[in-house]
Amino acid sequence: MKNEKKKKANRKLESVGEDHISELPDAVIIHVLSFLPSTKLCVKTSILSKRWQLLWTYVPNIIISQSYDSIRSKLVKRVVEKTLALHSSSKLNEFFIQISSSHELYPSIESWLLFAVGKAVKSLILEFNERHARYLLPQFLYSNSHIRVLNTTLCEFVPDGRISLSALKELTIVRATLNDEVIQNILSGTPVLECLQLAFCYKINSLDLSLKPNLKKLVIYVKEYDPECYGYYFDLKIVGPYVETLRICCSWEFFKFKLMNMSSLVKATLDFEAIDDEYEYIKKSPHMVEELVENVLPAKQLQLTNLCTQALSTLRMDVMASLLSNLKSFDVDCRGEEYLRGIESVLKCSHKLEKFVIFFDYGRSRKSKSDRYRKGYWTNAEIPSCLDTHLKTIEISGLIRTRVVIEYLQFLLKNSRILDKMIIRNSNHKYGMKLAEKWSSFPRSSQQAVFLVATKW
Repeated sequence: MKNEKKKKANRKLESVGEDHISELPDAVIIHVLSFLPSTKLCVKTSILSKRWQLLWTYVPNIIISQSYDSIRSKLVKRVVEKTLALHSSSKLNEFFIQISSSHELYPSIESWLLFAVGKAVKSLILEFNERHARYLLPQFLYSNSHIRVLNTTLCEFVPDGRISLSALKELTIVRATLNDEVIQNILSGTPVLECLQLAFCYKINSLDLSLKPNLKKLVIYVKEYDPECYGYYFDLKIVGPYVETLRICCSWEFFKFKLMNMSSLVKATLDFEAIDDEYEYIKKSPHMVEELVENVLPAKQLQLTNLCTQALSTLRMDVMASLLSNLKSFDVDCRGEEYLRGIESVLKCSHKLEKFVIFFDYGRSRKSKSDRYRKGYWTNAEIPSCLDTHLKTIEISGLIRTRVVIEYLQFLLKNSRILDKMIIRNSNHKYGMKLAEKWSSFPRSSQQAVFLVATKW
């Protein structure tokens, strides 16, 4: 029996033919290896054959990701330094170091970075996890004409002189203590910077991008509770006349933002939350969120959540009408009547709206004392003009169970005359299909509209 199985296996191998991968030229194989997620996996391919033993050394990426305790730090150091010694590619596209318990390796990391800079690295990513012993970036990194992407986590920027990163296009800084002087030095020394992302970076009061015509994307993130910012209050003013994509996510107790001259905005996301009672917070600071929302309303694509959605209900209709003339995509969450009032106003003022994305979580909101959305309210409600002429896609998710939510969706279906599709997002595909079947039976103006179920966000 064993011999028969061997013969069958040999016949299968013969039918497959030769190993076509081995027929490929070295350059093609090296290119394929460059897509592997780590240098460790590239090294493992050296056991395939004699020809493959050194091919990994020509891959133009070095990706080192290690999690270890202090006892193994010497071993990690030897492995990395041997890897660098064997590396034969004359250039580096990417140099990625992700190391836990990294402070013991800081003296060695500087020599590793010198190696990467010597090979004209284009993308440099440094991710450490030592909050109380952050890595101080070496001075030679502040003057470079090859790095296009720089991503740092728990690294401190303390330049001795002027920064000159003439090729840098994308900069991401996570958990660093940056003051106005340092951030201005960074901005002045990055003439072609296109994307700036700052996460958990405190002590910046001013971000003036008025001299950065290439900077089109700005992300500010301080969302989760962070003990490092406890007890501090930050007031950040952003001037961004050339910014086209803006994303701000933060816990409002710790930050106050002021946006100025955001005249080029195309896509804006505001996600502010109050760790404590958001209703009480809005009462204490009624105009802060309103001003922010007003500054992003001219964008063509708008995403608002939490406090920002609720603030819509406090804006004057004439202000909204003057600012929402270009809105084409609106992504919002609805947690109660205060939210729905603002959403209703946006749709009335957005005459060119083509896509409407809404997440329902009505159960989280306090019950309103008013009875605005009593049964039958939508029967005589004003129909937004966008439903008649522009709205083609509606995407819904969350808790679609309460009477108010169901009646509102029925109103949208009944009056959206050119609707192409309604997308129902639900992690349970079976339940999503039941919803789609149910909604497709409701009266609707657009008979060509299809109902789709999506399980991924």
